[in-house]
Amino acid sequence: MIVKISISDETGGLEVAYRKRLRKIADAVLKHLGLPSGTELSLSFINDGRMRELNREWREIDRTTDVLSFPQGGGPDFTLLGDIVISIDTAKRHSIKYENTLHDEIKKLIVHGTLHLLGYDHKKKREKELMREKESRLMSSIKEL
Repeated sequence: MIVKISISDETGGLEVAYRKRLRKIADAVLKHLGLPSGTELSLSFINDGRMRELNREWREIDRTTDVLSFPQGGGPDFTLLGDIVISIDTAKRHSIKYENTLHDEIKKLIVHGTLHLLGYDHKKKREKELMREKESRLMSSIKEL
């Protein structure tokens, strides 16, 4: 399976080797979900200031958040999956709060963002349960990465 995963780092803090590792993680998540060859995904890493702007612009919520997902419509086969935007600042705070490594927090956000791109949500109790269950299985499948 060939997927195209682009990574941009507006923070300038992610080393090339680490970006390659993140690409492997995203690739494994897409494969585990059974997405078709040719699937395209974009990962962007930004700071809290930029995330707050995006959250205000797209969700009318004037505060930062950890991850935003922007589906690209992708059609029935999800070939053009979309964009996942992660705030490194918030991920760092959450890793401390939840006694997680920053790397594990970023993995969780990649999984969470990908599921949002596929239509999963957590607004209603049952939806939240389904999404959390799927996240847990995906996190187990990539725990060594």
